[in-house]
Amino acid sequence: MNRPINNTPMIAMNDLARSYWNEHVRELGVDNEMSEMYAADRNDVMDVKALYIAGLYEEMKTKVDYLDTIVREAVVIAMAKDAGIDFVYDTLGYDVKGYV
Repeated sequence: MNRPINNTPMIAMNDLARSYWNEHVRELGVDNEMSEMYAADRNDVMDVKALYIAGLYEEMKTKVDYLDTIVREAVVIAMAKDAGIDFVYDTLGYDVKGYV
């Protein structure tokens, strides 16, 4: 299995987490349910990133598999950008060739 070194800067994952946080802030006081949803999505991204850094790939796969569809797709693409398409295929089972 193709495993990257876990000191990858995770730029795409950080950008994704930041985008969810910005949406959370934008919705605060306007639509609190949406705001909380974006905060939860950001937390999911951060959880996946932490599991990756810790090398807990099975737990990471389980977490990704149970994410909401849109968040899961965004995380898989971000992981492919950060860790490589081979890692995503080998570890998460998603073929993202042509999408990254």
